[in-house]
Amino acid sequence: MSGGISSGLGLAYGSFTLVLALGLTGLWLVSLVLLYRRDRGWRSIPLSLLGWSWIGFGLAFVARFWVLSIDAVNFGDMSERLVAMPPSVIDQALLLSLLYWGSVLLAYRLVPVPRVNPLSSVDAVAGGRRAVAAFDALAVIAVVAMVLEADVERTPPALVRPLSLIGSLWVVPAVSAWFLALRDGRPRLAVRRWIYLLPGLVSFALEPFRERLLLMLLIPLIAALCAGRRPRLAPLLLVLAIFAITSTLAVSWYRQVVWDGESVMATNEYLDPAVWRKDPYYAPWTALLRRFHSFDSLVFHAYLVPDVVPFEERNPFLDMLLEGFVPRALWPDKPESRRAMIFSVTLWSYGEEDRGAEANIAPSMAGDLYGVGGWLWVALGAAAWGVLLAVLDCWRERLSPGGQAVVIAMLALLAAGGIERDFPRAAATLLQSAIVLAVATVVLRRALGPGRARPGGSPSPAGAWSREPAQVS
Repeated sequence: MSGGISSGLGLAYGSFTLVLALGLTGLWLVSLVLLYRRDRGWRSIPLSLLGWSWIGFGLAFVARFWVLSIDAVNFGDMSERLVAMPPSVIDQALLLSLLYWGSVLLAYRLVPVPRVNPLSSVDAVAGGRRAVAAFDALAVIAVVAMVLEADVERTPPALVRPLSLIGSLWVVPAVSAWFLALRDGRPRLAVRRWIYLLPGLVSFALEPFRERLLLMLLIPLIAALCAGRRPRLAPLLLVLAIFAITSTLAVSWYRQVVWDGESVMATNEYLDPAVWRKDPYYAPWTALLRRFHSFDSLVFHAYLVPDVVPFEERNPFLDMLLEGFVPRALWPDKPESRRAMIFSVTLWSYGEEDRGAEANIAPSMAGDLYGVGGWLWVALGAAAWGVLLAVLDCWRERLSPGGQAVVIAMLALLAAGGIERDFPRAAATLLQSAIVLAVATVVLRRALGPGRARPGGSPSPAGAWSREPAQVS
């Protein structure tokens, strides 16, 4: 175990910690080469699923490490556990992060182009001239599915997951309407595009997560980018920063009222800037810096596994197949996916009796894979995630701009947030969402009938590194 160079309130540094941290940051920045297209510039990032995964990794691992290096107590879990971690453990976590992201990139780069595109039906719906009735119906169906899913006492467990996936389809009419309105200026969609965002508010009201609000902001942005609009980066970053702070306040306030049963007057106290100055812990920017826990979770895995806690006896690929493709209707006793809850009361709270309550703490995909069998499983699982992103991006690249907008809006946050979640749940959810999108658009295309839909434009050029379509012999 190497001695620490400096610690204070930040993570302890060993002889090679800074080198590894700069290497991780460098690899993350260099990986933009796989995304960058000269005609798009920075817009190449949000127009690719790998780009969204790049954003997620940058926030959850790269930026998170540097934040914890400054203050691992106030920006960590409000304890000194991370500060007390030996430098060798921090180095191991950085090496695991390098292995994880490097495996994702390598697998993404080497995947051949699939010949068949199951998402081809998305084009007909996204650019349909007479699809407004279908948009209305899909938005209503999605809201009904959300409400039914939230009624856990009456909804059979076998229907909860299917209803959740159907509820996510509100994105299809929303982003399609925004794309068509911005590209063609269709007056009939000028008001409807705003109405189609309302299911996002319903979703947030039922489950107050920041991502539900963020998706409502991303839908117009993605539609605008796919429609050829070129917003400036600086104002966009300012809008996102303002959203990050205001949404943090809104989510915190709403959760205290709905989940904790506090009165509105009591929760208003935490919205007072004077309170933030007196105790920075309650300031929204401090809460934002505490938002991501993926690198923290990986540090705990590296520290405890396998010397204190043994490797888990499970196969994450088998878990992913069971999670994603075996419905509870066929297997009533199918285990519920509770990796985050289990992690919160095991490795996350190890040695801390007062932290024994279940919480939705992200184990991180890299940490979850390491807990199964070490370094090899991190490489294998990360490669599988890279393959999944590559295949979906290949299918997306063959669609028209409107179809691409739908696919990106549906899967972007899953691609970004999957970095934080356990591998089986993240991969299964991404696959299920893509399948449900394909099936729903096939049904809508047939409902529209021949000649009632027009693709939303010519297919875009090949992808981030000029993939070429497979040659037909």
